[in-house]
Amino acid sequence: MKKVFTLLLFLLIKSVAGYAQDFVLKGTVSDKSEPLPGVSVVVKGTTNGTTTDVNGGYSIKVKDGNVLVFSYIGYVAKEVAYNGQNQLDVNLESNAKELQEVVVVGYAVQKKATLTGAVASVSGETLTQRKMPSLSTALQGTMPGVTVQQTSGQPGADGSNIRIRGIGSINSNTFPLVLVDGVEMDINQVDANIVESISVLKDAASAAIYGSRAANGVILITTKRGKEGSITTSYSGSATVQRPTNMPKVVDAWQYLQAELQAKDNAGVSVSPSEREQQLKLIEDQRNLEPDNWNRYDTDWKKETLKDYALLQTHNVSVGGGTEKLRMFGSGSYVFQDGLIPNNNYQRTNIQVNTDAKVLSWLKAGLITSIRESNTKAPGVNTPKSIINKSLYMLPTLSAARELDGNWGYGKNGDNPTAQAYASGENRNKSSEILLNGTLTATPFEGFEIVTQYARRNVTGRSRSLVTPYTTSLKGQVMGIYPAEDGLTEGWSQTLHNTFRAQTSYEKEIGRHYAKALVGFQTEDSEFTSFFGAKQGFDLQRYYLGNGDGATATSGGGASSWALMSGYARLNYTFDEKYLLEVSGRYDGSSRFIAKNRWGFFPSVSTGWVLSREKFMDNLASHVDLLKIRASYGLLGNQNIGNYPYTATISPGYGYYLGDNKELVPGVAQTDLENANIGWEKSKQFNVGIDASLWKGKLSFTADYYIKSIYDMLMKFPLPYYAGLSPAFTNAGDMENKGWEIGITHRNQLGDFSYGATFTLNDNQNEITNLNGLNSQDRTMVEGYPNQGIWGYLTDGYYRDWDDVANSPKLGTSARPGFVKYKKIYVADGVNPMIIDSRDLVYLGDPFPHFEYSLNLTAGWKNFDFTAFVQGVGKRSTFMSGVGLRPFFNGGNLFEHQLDSWTVDNPNASYPLLVPEANSADNFVRSDKWVRDGSYTRLKNLVLGYTIPKAITQKAKIESFRVYVSGQNLFTRSNFFDGYDPEVSYGGGVGGEFYPIMQTYTVGVDLKF
Repeated sequence: MKKVFTLLLFLLIKSVAGYAQDFVLKGTVSDKSEPLPGVSVVVKGTTNGTTTDVNGGYSIKVKDGNVLVFSYIGYVAKEVAYNGQNQLDVNLESNAKELQEVVVVGYAVQKKATLTGAVASVSGETLTQRKMPSLSTALQGTMPGVTVQQTSGQPGADGSNIRIRGIGSINSNTFPLVLVDGVEMDINQVDANIVESISVLKDAASAAIYGSRAANGVILITTKRGKEGSITTSYSGSATVQRPTNMPKVVDAWQYLQAELQAKDNAGVSVSPSEREQQLKLIEDQRNLEPDNWNRYDTDWKKETLKDYALLQTHNVSVGGGTEKLRMFGSGSYVFQDGLIPNNNYQRTNIQVNTDAKVLSWLKAGLITSIRESNTKAPGVNTPKSIINKSLYMLPTLSAARELDGNWGYGKNGDNPTAQAYASGENRNKSSEILLNGTLTATPFEGFEIVTQYARRNVTGRSRSLVTPYTTSLKGQVMGIYPAEDGLTEGWSQTLHNTFRAQTSYEKEIGRHYAKALVGFQTEDSEFTSFFGAKQGFDLQRYYLGNGDGATATSGGGASSWALMSGYARLNYTFDEKYLLEVSGRYDGSSRFIAKNRWGFFPSVSTGWVLSREKFMDNLASHVDLLKIRASYGLLGNQNIGNYPYTATISPGYGYYLGDNKELVPGVAQTDLENANIGWEKSKQFNVGIDASLWKGKLSFTADYYIKSIYDMLMKFPLPYYAGLSPAFTNAGDMENKGWEIGITHRNQLGDFSYGATFTLNDNQNEITNLNGLNSQDRTMVEGYPNQGIWGYLTDGYYRDWDDVANSPKLGTSARPGFVKYKKIYVADGVNPMIIDSRDLVYLGDPFPHFEYSLNLTAGWKNFDFTAFVQGVGKRSTFMSGVGLRPFFNGGNLFEHQLDSWTVDNPNASYPLLVPEANSADNFVRSDKWVRDGSYTRLKNLVLGYTIPKAITQKAKIESFRVYVSGQNLFTRSNFFDGYDPEVSYGGGVGGEFYPIMQTYTVGVDLKF
């Protein structure tokens, strides 16, 4: 008994000592063929870790019961429990998941390794890291061949234009089809927090199964689903400060007055001695005295109207989990984005619940319920963009923003941008959306699947436009109200969109042969209805339509509808996952054409060869994971040209004198010609590509070259003026897009430090190949050149003196020293060499971005994470016009950079001789002087995050807690016009108008419970 007791005591002491003491465990890590250096070895749940040396060896302190986690880029992470071993050698397996990864394609998923079409994808996790209110903008730079251009920073309208492989039509819609879980939706109304993945179908082989809807590419968005397991809850929230990336600087009042006097002198405009003395005195006073808003005005309209910064906040709560029988994912989010001016903001609320149920062992049901509401607020008079630009170019000498008597300043004949922002009423637009999307999936036997889907999307719009006049004063005198009348317009609209799909597929694998056949039928219909009512003359500021002057009441409304019916099929065949073939087609019928032209067939074929599976690649097997070449050819259609483009239009509002007394009676008239013979726009697309993955996924590469030929484009040929009708559409135009794209990714891990870099580069060349003689008068459509190409005159500096003016060609009769000098290009018998006219116009550039590039950098060290995104355009031509270019344009101010104007002592100035607007037109016609290089490089996004150690968060029952800071549009390098953003789209009634893109600074948290 004593011996037994002694033995038990010895074992107990040894056991306690074992638990109390650390053991130094040693071992090696390999991949079955060679040692792996740099493998991370960590005791799970702790910060105790190390990395393997150059021979794959490691040593680490452990205790009995510890679990070791071995992880390395390109390999499957492995967990091994320590149970007293003296040595622990581990073999890591290559991350086959990379090669087996599935990508969402048309109506199905496919292995990435066996894809034969040009398909790019990005995870929802990557997009949410950028913390953008608009999902379209978050896509920028993530995939080659996808042009994402943000043209505005206006709340609710700061989404980007997306074009896939160039412009696909001249008169039709050129944007891709966006499907969210199979239902067409607006990408900017989708909450990024619910996105699981996004796939972009870029070529005909991948997109042809969507037929007539896919001419401009397809974006497939898949939302998150509940996963089997315990319920998890997550919250993410952020607060953002926004400020403009760039804005031009206006001159002070004295500078404007001095420039005004100088301009008159330069143009030879007579100024009397008394006027000159008065102007010089005013200039001197403005320079040395403070404005008193009575005798002297020096109003900074920008400061009075715009805020220095605007706030943005986002919040999201997501819940997911379930059992084998029932799984659920729910998400609710809220976005509030303030604008740069008062009474301008945007709010959006998204709620979505995705439910999946296993009804029977062979039957599954899914239901997506989505509710969205967005509200946009803007001033009652003019758009936010127009108000911002008026505040930039409005003369500082006109009046104060608000006069000393408390009334609003008179501005320009009552037009006061500050008053419009604060007191002109409001425009409210509310959009509500309800989506029900249900699916049934039956698998009665192995390999055979039947899917039915029905979705109903109801989008309701409510608008309320209220104009409230404001009282204006000037130097104590009331000048009246502006606008002259109040007004209220309320509107309502509804779009009902129904989608039904029935689909069956069968797949079978026999030996090294694999085949899958898919056949489906789909219908879509959409119905739009709207009405509005309006009144003026409201009493007691009671602004509702029951009040107001009944004599001013107006109303109206409209309705339209369209429908599609389609059948589609696809066959996939692979041999030994080495030789790949895919054939697909869709037969579409559209209500937008008459019966005989209604149907179109859109087939495609694609092939692939996985060279890395060939025997001659065996010697490189340890280096080459995947090497695949692929090619495709297909036909796509386009019918998105309006609901019924083949019909003649009958319009009301025309009067006729009828009867013996020739009394005027109301009537209608035909305003458009009809052409019932029009049919689909079509495109033929060829693509060849290569995909490679090397060194266990450390380096991957993809490249594509494509030719996209668009033909039978719907065009309108001009009619003689006396015809009195607008022309009908005719299938009579051809266009071509050629391009290439590459993407390179490198990932690695060095101990606790991991990093990755992805570089993309692409270019697209557009050319109109046939217009049947329809070259447009403004040269925006010219055979042999890009659509919307920029044409203008070539310049040769400035006229040096009067002799140079007399002996040089001239565009007009106003030429003088210091004016822009143009070159004579067109020379022929009988052509005056001294006169420049439209025959001297030359092609100056393409406004579409070329050589687009992006660099995405990621890094992680212990609990820190870092991402940086650089994006740019290598070549783009942009023409500025109106107030963005011409001094004094529209009676406006000057910008500081416009003061660098020609004088005898400054012959190489940026701007020509300064003269009044009425005398300067010849200087600012479209020419190579004003077509600027719109290329740029921009630090688009920067994120630094830190995840608080689990040892701390688990005490509060928090699974993970991450804090981060991020910035957007932080730095830009370009040679564009001073004060202007090269990415923005400029235009408007007076030219050069814009709503600046925002530079943002964000602080946020991500929690998971």
